[in-house]
Amino acid sequence: MGTVQRPNRLILLVILGLSAVLAACSSGGGKGGSSQNNRDTIPDSFTLTTPSGVDPTKVGFGTAVVSAPVKITGINAPAPVSIQGGEFKIENGGFTSSASTISNGQSIQVRVQTPIKAEQTATAILTIGGVEASFTVTTGPDTTPPEVSILFPPPASMTEGQTLFVRGTVKDVHGALEDGAITVNGVEAELELNETKDEGTWSVTVDLQPGENIVEVTAIDVAKNANEEDKPSVRSRRVESIVGESFPDNENPFSSVFKVDIGFFDNELLAFVTDDSRQRPGVFAVNLATGKRTLVANNQGVEDELKFYEPQSIHFGENGKLYVSDYSSAIFEIDLANFDRKKLAEKGNGSYASGPLGMFLLEKTLFVADERRVYAVNVDTAEQLLVSSANEKIPDAQNPFDDIWGLTYEDGSIFVADYNGVIFSVDRTTGMRTLLSQLELTSTAVVDLAKGPQDGELIYLNRSSSQLGIYKFDIFSGKSELLSSSQSPDSINSPREVWGISVHPSGGYLLLIDRARKAVYAVDMQQGYRVVISKSL
Repeated sequence: MGTVQRPNRLILLVILGLSAVLAACSSGGGKGGSSQNNRDTIPDSFTLTTPSGVDPTKVGFGTAVVSAPVKITGINAPAPVSIQGGEFKIENGGFTSSASTISNGQSIQVRVQTPIKAEQTATAILTIGGVEASFTVTTGPDTTPPEVSILFPPPASMTEGQTLFVRGTVKDVHGALEDGAITVNGVEAELELNETKDEGTWSVTVDLQPGENIVEVTAIDVAKNANEEDKPSVRSRRVESIVGESFPDNENPFSSVFKVDIGFFDNELLAFVTDDSRQRPGVFAVNLATGKRTLVANNQGVEDELKFYEPQSIHFGENGKLYVSDYSSAIFEIDLANFDRKKLAEKGNGSYASGPLGMFLLEKTLFVADERRVYAVNVDTAEQLLVSSANEKIPDAQNPFDDIWGLTYEDGSIFVADYNGVIFSVDRTTGMRTLLSQLELTSTAVVDLAKGPQDGELIYLNRSSSQLGIYKFDIFSGKSELLSSSQSPDSINSPREVWGISVHPSGGYLLLIDRARKAVYAVDMQQGYRVVISKSL
């Protein structure tokens, strides 16, 4: 047994000796040992500064400011990099906000986006290996005056009143506003500001003198910056009565104005007006900045089959062309670039045209409201397609049209107004009709419809003698609200025989056609006040 045990003791001693040697080697701290415990990722302290010549207390508004490069030292292994409130760039890499690493001797820069308001700071905190440094910049003082605009009335207008209602917007990009910020001809305007007090709407009523008046708006912010050098102004001429008066002159006079639409052409905002006089049928363009009238289409030099009989509804298409419906049951396209005219539809030969009125162009398809139908005309091929009809019961007999006059388009749906006081929506793909409202009016004669400036808002014109007026209509609730009538908000510039409306693209006012006075009115979209833009004797 002993002979068996001795070899085992020797083996055990050898193993213990080897273990001691290995332990001694692993615990030694010399250069020949492992470097795991010598990793240094904590850099020397560093400072982030702006480049030479850049004052960190007066940087620009809403700009990117980059710090001067700083070299990172004191580490012998890649150190982790992170940032809050900005971005960093290592050497020639791109700016990023994602975590990364940096090596000893490499340079790093920080970038922050400055506020748009005056005397506000932007700070980025850069962390490298647990060492933090901040980069802070501050915008300079506010030296920019507020931006002010006039929504109503238009730049040139006439009124028979002794006062003028003026409404607009104001915005202070780099500062703030306070009560009393807006004055019009020296009168303080009522001002409604947002929560940050840098944007709002204003309105005021000012007195007028007989003859021509210049209306000037002054805006001043809390930093006392005023728009003295560039005041927006609106010219308004007042007369005791517009009966027998023309504005701005009597050149190219109206005879029997009917419908109107607004569009930009040749860098000018124009109102296109139909005149259905049997003696002088035509189409006018009215410059909305001056009220000047130009005859853009009539029957002079036009072959018989393309002549107007009584031009009625009008639409300015997104393609820059005019679409005019005629009492002769025809639809014309007029190219304003060369005044070429072509007929897209006319009564007979299987055409759906019978009494076309409301129109709207969507890409190459002209949607037309025509008595008890809505149909589409391809403006390239003149091909017609029936969309929705009470006559043919397409798609069914539900919610039938009776006599539709107005048509407009919004967010994928066609909206039409029936003369008898019904507003429908029509799916342009299926033709399905939905009755939005039987208008809550005792007397109706709805002759035009337009898209309002707010989402889900339509504007319709009722010319019934007892409830004549312009109404706002909410497509979600089906409710109407009177905007303007011969007695509301007052009787100044009271319309007598209204036929057409069109909403200005700013949403500040709409245009109203008064056939009896041979006039185009502007009607404020909030309070319903009226002024004359263009008028003939």
